[in-house]
Amino acid sequence: MTEATMQVKERSEAIGRAQRALKALGEHPRSSKKELGHAREHVNACYSHGSGEYVWNAVAQVEAMAERRYGVPSTEEQRQVVEAAEDLAEPATAARGRAAEDRAIPSTSSTTDVELAPTPSR
Repeated sequence: MTEATMQVKERSEAIGRAQRALKALGEHPRSSKKELGHAREHVNACYSHGSGEYVWNAVAQVEAMAERRYGVPSTEEQRQVVEAAEDLAEPATAARGRAAEDRAIPSTSSTTDVELAPTPSR
């Protein structure tokens, strides 16, 4: 987004993301007060600036701080993992459920007992 002002919904989403990253940073035992103060400045910038580009940049900075602290993959890496998982997932349907039932091995309690004769050893 360029220097245009942000929509309320977009600003709310940005602030929420920045606050979650700040909270995660605050919960980490090795986060310093200086680091938390710096992250809080970025979160405050989300409230005070009208530029969407500036706000999203502030969000990215707070998220990057939390990612560095936790060693979390970037949002782009997470998106790629989610997309790959979605490609592999089949939709849950009644037909899939019935097909799974058809393939299921019947339980031994419902079949009649059959004694197996011992086989000669070689």
